[in-house]
Amino acid sequence: MTPETRRARVILGATCYLDAEGAIRVAVEIARQMGADLHGVLVADEAIMAAASTPRARSIGFTGAQVVEVTSARMQAAFRADARRFERQLQHAAQAASLAAAFRQMQGRLVTALDQGAGAGDVLIYGFSRDPGSTDCVALIAGASPPAPGLAALAARLAQEAGKPLLTFAPPGPGGPDIVTCDGPEALLARLERHRPAAVIGAAPRAELPPLARLLDAARCPLILPATPAEGDS
Repeated sequence: MTPETRRARVILGATCYLDAEGAIRVAVEIARQMGADLHGVLVADEAIMAAASTPRARSIGFTGAQVVEVTSARMQAAFRADARRFERQLQHAAQAASLAAAFRQMQGRLVTALDQGAGAGDVLIYGFSRDPGSTDCVALIAGASPPAPGLAALAARLAQEAGKPLLTFAPPGPGGPDIVTCDGPEALLARLERHRPAAVIGAAPRAELPPLARLLDAARCPLILPATPAEGDS
C-alpha cells in the first residue's frame, strides 16, 4: 500500500493582519498557479510580547505622543483579533479562488516559524504590507546557478500581474538590461532598498541569501521562498 501523496502548500505567514492582508492576493495567485492548498499562519512575535510585558510599556503615535499603555494582556488580545481577521480573509479569498485553505496561530519569530512543518514542494511567503503604488519592480534573486524554471516563470507571472518590470538580482556574470549585479549579500540588500520591489522571489539557495530578517527589512514587501526537504518533511 503506497502512502498518500501530500498536496503542495503555499504558506503565508505574518505577525499582524496588515502584513497578511498585503500578501494574500500574491499567495492566492501562487496557489492557483501551483494547484496548491493555501495555508495561513499568524505568528505572535515573542520579541513584541516580551516588550509588552515590561513595566510602563507605551505605544507611541507619529507625533511622539504616548497613545496608550501597552500590557501583555492587551497585546495578546490584539493578536487574537488579528488572527480572526486573517483567518476570515484567507478563507474568503480561498473560497473565491476554489482553493482549500487552513489557518493556525503560533508564537515565536516569523523568520523561523514558517519552516516548522514545511516540506519539499511548499512555498513560503513572509507577509509584509507595502503600497503597490510605491513600488517599481518585482525582484528575482538568483544564485550562482540559474534559477529553477518554475521559480523564474512564477516571478515573470507575478511581474505581469503587478504591471511591473521583472529585475533579476544576481552575482557578477553576463549582464543585461534587466540584470542587477550584486557582488555579495550587503550589495544585494542595498540594491533591494533602492529598487523598492512589490515582491521578492528568492531563487538562490538559502546559504547564498542574507539572513531572512535582514532581507525582509531591506525588501519591505512579501518575500517568497521555496521550502527545502532539509527544512521540513518530504
